[in-house]
Amino acid sequence: MLSGTVTLKEDDLQFISNAAGDVPTENPGGLGMYFRDTRFLNRFELTVNGLKPVALSHSTDKQYIATFQSVNPPLTTSEGRRVKQQTVSIRRSRFVTGEGLFERLGFLNCNQFPVDLEVRLAVDADFRDIFAVRGFKTQRVAGRITVSFGEGRIDFSYRGRDGVERRTHVGFNREAEATSSQEVRFELHLEPNRPDSIVIHVQPWMTDEKVEHEPNFEHGLEALARSYKEWDDTSTRITTNNELFDRHLLRASRYDTRKLIERTPQGLVPDAGIPWYAVPFGRDAIITSLQTLMYNPSIAEGTLRFLAAHQGTEVDAYREEEPGKIFHEIRRGELASLKEVPHTPYYGTVDATPLFLVLLEETMNWLGSTELFNDLYPSAISALEWIDQYGDLDGDGYVEYISHRPGGVANQGWKDSVDSVQFPDGAIAEAPIALVEVQGYVYQAKLGMARLLKRQGVGTELAEKLELEAAQLRHRFNRDFWMEDEGYYALALDREKRQVPSVTSNAAHCLWSGICEPDKARIVADRLVNRDMFSGWGVRTLSADSPNYNPMSYHNGSVWPHDTILIALGLRRSGFAEQAIKIATGITEAGFRFSDARLPELFCGFERDKRFNSSPAAYIVSCSPQAWAAGCVFMLLQTILGLEPDFDNGTVNAAPLLPETFRRIRLEHLRVGEQRLDVEFDAQGYRAAVTSLEENRAGAAAGQR
Repeated sequence: MLSGTVTLKEDDLQFISNAAGDVPTENPGGLGMYFRDTRFLNRFELTVNGLKPVALSHSTDKQYIATFQSVNPPLTTSEGRRVKQQTVSIRRSRFVTGEGLFERLGFLNCNQFPVDLEVRLAVDADFRDIFAVRGFKTQRVAGRITVSFGEGRIDFSYRGRDGVERRTHVGFNREAEATSSQEVRFELHLEPNRPDSIVIHVQPWMTDEKVEHEPNFEHGLEALARSYKEWDDTSTRITTNNELFDRHLLRASRYDTRKLIERTPQGLVPDAGIPWYAVPFGRDAIITSLQTLMYNPSIAEGTLRFLAAHQGTEVDAYREEEPGKIFHEIRRGELASLKEVPHTPYYGTVDATPLFLVLLEETMNWLGSTELFNDLYPSAISALEWIDQYGDLDGDGYVEYISHRPGGVANQGWKDSVDSVQFPDGAIAEAPIALVEVQGYVYQAKLGMARLLKRQGVGTELAEKLELEAAQLRHRFNRDFWMEDEGYYALALDREKRQVPSVTSNAAHCLWSGICEPDKARIVADRLVNRDMFSGWGVRTLSADSPNYNPMSYHNGSVWPHDTILIALGLRRSGFAEQAIKIATGITEAGFRFSDARLPELFCGFERDKRFNSSPAAYIVSCSPQAWAAGCVFMLLQTILGLEPDFDNGTVNAAPLLPETFRRIRLEHLRVGEQRLDVEFDAQGYRAAVTSLEENRAGAAAGQR
């Protein structure tokens, strides 16, 4: 996360400013307005009578609208009259929609005499690709950026080397005087206690797209508010007896999930995180979809369809594409259009393909949609073929990875930092590398697909083959990855098939996948709540007993909430409820301690010190909000409730074990197939009432009438 910033996002448009609401001319941190991986605004700076307003506070309480409260510095009017500081209120109210950025500058004069203000807004557009903004790639400029003025507007235009014309339209609701090619001036006469305002609209657009020159601030805000209400209405409504949880952690997760959603032709897809990863990532979207199945399964359906639409079809070493492979990351800027970066999409991930199959089965467990299964069946078969033909590089029965291009992602599991797969002496494992959790995902994918094929009444022979392959993989895995002396699974097998004997959170994902043998699962479960692995807030990515342990590192001792909660769910599903609830409680209490009332992407792995009532330490550049951190809260509740769909009977199975944090949890309009359930859980168990989707739609229509 960029420090001290405020970000708004809707679909593939995001706006990042400093805490005062400005994008200043000195802008080394990448502030601005981004659309399709291009910065369409790199300056947006307000002055009053030549001075900066004095910032008091800012708020994004409603998630989709930001307000910045400022006051005037000491001023002297053109008539020589002194205006004391903090006698003129300056409030900026801002939101973004598919039509761009809207901002209202509101002024209130609290003096007993009129005040004349000269308000200046400096704006500029550099049209830099996001890879160039971050310093990852040089962007050769095709030509000059042109600026044109009209009545109440400024237009910036740039035609890139890809032939695409990109424009930034800046419009105003009142007369503005251009003082330069990047600045406009407004003259305001403020009577005492009579508010006045200036409305600004900034719209990015590209070749052949329509520009709206007559935006309406109020209509845009009302439409955005309606869309958030519709989101709530179509999602499971969750309430608990814990007001702190409901008002902060749960609320942030609901709206962060909505904020990160991108509408695509295939449906809803979560972008990975703000600010630099506000695009679909295969692995991130899949895990977020798994986390939110009990909250809004439309995310999973859209994600599956989107990933299938971009599934690999050919061998392309530059993009690391292979037939059947699920992509890692997709970009849409000028550099991607010119193929100067491989993200069109880039396929450098080893785990997204088996996880795609895991998500398909889990989604079918909730929705049971024959249409979804039929539409995705060819993609599922292609993914299975990728696992055996391309994922297993040397035919040893394990899925491995190696980067096929210079500059490609070196480590292609979820821990993708360069030092995330290392021996205790610090030596980096050499590829091809077979990661421990990936073998679990493959096992889970094959066994799950076998169940799904049998349930759908197709591919019986293939289902039996998959069951046999899964059983063989399980046997081989527990033989080759288990470290008898350590009582734990190795992180990976390296190029020479040597164990990488590091104790990490990766292996704990195998409880979720079900590949662990029962006696070994018990040992792993107990190890996960020992002090070397459990910080008190969550599960560390690397054991504190490792010589490579660093609680402030990215992947070698930090705590990642999505990792922790996936482990907790795996513990619960494997029968280790006590350990699962302990870990789930820790991550819940961590969430309460962060100042922005949300779980971050990751935080430091320092041990919780209850003597001093310590809080978890933030990681410096953690994304916030981040999709699979936002989704944690829903999977956390699923873990506590032991909640699993029972599609055949149109209901759910549950075994609630409520910790002290909760005495009651209620789910309303929980979707299972074509049914909507209202379920309430307490210490005595749970009660469920069932209605159909048709009845819910009829009731909603009656309510609207």
